[in-house]
Amino acid sequence: MGNVEQAFVLTDRDLAVVASSEQAADLSEKGHIVRGDHLLDHFPGLATFVMPDGEAVLRDVPVRGSSVEVRVIPAGEFISFYLSGHAPGPENSDLSAELKVLREQNRHLLGVIEEAPIGIMFIDEGGRIAYMNKKQEENTRKKRETLLNRPVKSVYPKTFVNAEVVEMYERLHSKDVNRMEVLVDHYYPQFYKKDMIIKFLGYRVEELNWAVLFIEVEDELYHEKRKAEKAGEELRQSKTFLAQVLDASPNIVMSVDSKRRVLSFNKTAERLTGFCASQVFNTPVDRFFPREELPKLNQAISHQGLWFGTMNLYRFDKTTFRIELYTAKVKDEASGKDIATLLLGVDIEEQEKLRKNLIQSQKMTFIGELVSGLAHQLNNPLVGVMNIAEVLLRKWDPADENYHLLKMIHEAGKTCHETISRLLSFSRKPEMNKRVMVDIREVLRAGMDFVTRHEVFQKVELSHTFHAVPLIMGDPVLLQQVFMNILFNAAQAVDGTGRIEVTCSGVYGMGRQVEVNIADNGHGIAREDISKIFEPFYTTKKEGKGTGIGLSLVYWIVQDHGGRIEVESELQKGTTFTVYLPAILC
Repeated sequence: MGNVEQAFVLTDRDLAVVASSEQAADLSEKGHIVRGDHLLDHFPGLATFVMPDGEAVLRDVPVRGSSVEVRVIPAGEFISFYLSGHAPGPENSDLSAELKVLREQNRHLLGVIEEAPIGIMFIDEGGRIAYMNKKQEENTRKKRETLLNRPVKSVYPKTFVNAEVVEMYERLHSKDVNRMEVLVDHYYPQFYKKDMIIKFLGYRVEELNWAVLFIEVEDELYHEKRKAEKAGEELRQSKTFLAQVLDASPNIVMSVDSKRRVLSFNKTAERLTGFCASQVFNTPVDRFFPREELPKLNQAISHQGLWFGTMNLYRFDKTTFRIELYTAKVKDEASGKDIATLLLGVDIEEQEKLRKNLIQSQKMTFIGELVSGLAHQLNNPLVGVMNIAEVLLRKWDPADENYHLLKMIHEAGKTCHETISRLLSFSRKPEMNKRVMVDIREVLRAGMDFVTRHEVFQKVELSHTFHAVPLIMGDPVLLQQVFMNILFNAAQAVDGTGRIEVTCSGVYGMGRQVEVNIADNGHGIAREDISKIFEPFYTTKKEGKGTGIGLSLVYWIVQDHGGRIEVESELQKGTTFTVYLPAILC
């Protein structure tokens, strides 16, 4: 036979050929070795030798008229045969060492495959099961000896019901792909009833044109993973639902951690404060409260039970609004420790306005009754004053230097009489009020002309700027009384030596209005007093200097005309009264 290269044949325990090298075909009695052929059909000389259970070297084995050496290496379910034309000697020590390494690698490789924690199957080019490892035998729950050399489709018909598996199998054998992965949910195995998930990874061995299948079956660990994923999804859904509920709340909902950093911030909080949630996460909650409110906030957050109080809250533009604040601790169920503090804020600014308007309305009703009584009491002596003044005017010489003073008494009495008549009408039913179209500039001019005759205005710098304005519907006498009262208050605020500026203009935004501003540079009004100045009998003037009725009447008359009045003031800098009256719709 001469010096031949090393030949290799791999068989199962029954000596059925699994794979062979090209050199083995050169030594075969029948030529080409086909998978499934029996080893002894190709090498009958081996029949004279007893097949060993372990590794062995068979020398002088007759093969095609020559003697060869055969190394037998069992490994698991397979046996490797290495045929060589010369016995190993000093001249082939390198080959012997190489065979030793190859033998060890072969043993380790087969050992790893056999003990792998996932199922592994070798499928030959004809679609038959050439090998399956121990794990796949457990997965199948059938002895592998009964399944080897059988077509894989007949062994696992339920598997090939799945279109994805069929596609993978066909593409691997058609050499379309070398690797493909398929995941089958709700997989029902062939030999027992169980709903599971199974993952197939197919790999094509190009040298043999075989396919290798790696099969990973759902186990307890996979169950736990799926359970955790399901719990995570439920938690995400629950979190989303909770966030939607909190966002739907008409109240501010925030939560803070132990260091008072913001953990959550609902949509209502965004809308009312002007901050975005992304801007405030993990920032101190103190930023939302004015400095003077921080002691109360400390008390609210440190309180262990339910805390309630009213506080001011900052908007984005640093303006504030009033809220009712509720706080409560969020505890961990397992440990009982505090993990967060919940802050619930109810916007009461609008409620406060409604409440104040109601109180003011009730006070104005009282003023109406009071005015009606006073008007009746004052009307009779006032008529007497007017009549006497009229008689004196007839007898007095107009050239007399005091004649204009007597005339002023008569005009003042007449104006007072008209005012009292209007107030009497005003205190009765609204339909009795007589309203006419009024140019508010004329009312202002008449009022300013009248007050400048008073001694308190002798050193006051009174100026005005009138722009074009739309007409309003109103009572000119009562409106004149409004502006005169404000002007007298302004003159007293500047102590008779300051400046008063009157401006009048039209407002043409949402709904046409007339805007009247009366500003002085007097001593101003304290912040805590501004909200009270329209209350009946409330006054900041010294005793004997004011009754607290004038501005109440101003508020009452403006409200009755469908308007509103606002006040801005700063101590030692002055005060501005702004009156808005609705214009006639054209």
